[in-house]
Amino acid sequence: MKMKITVNIENDDNTETVESTEIELDIPNFESFTGPDKFGEVFDQYERKVLEARNDVMKAATEKYLSELAKKNTVRDRDRERKNH
Repeated sequence: MKMKITVNIENDDNTETVESTEIELDIPNFESFTGPDKFGEVFDQYERKVLEARNDVMKAATEKYLSELAKKNTVRDRDRERKNH
């Protein structure tokens, strides 16, 4: 079984401002939960994978966000400099 986590960063008008970030991970299938004695162990595996994936996708999305911010600030600084000369 697979899970996809997608992060979209959008402007207020719902237009994409940063490219979407997606991660796909394998998770235990339903048959892995064979009974009450196995539930905790399998759910722990599931939860650890999901939390790690969430952290990874948020880190990647934040890097894209900051990269885009740096590009925009460079353009603004360049434009400001041109106006002052």
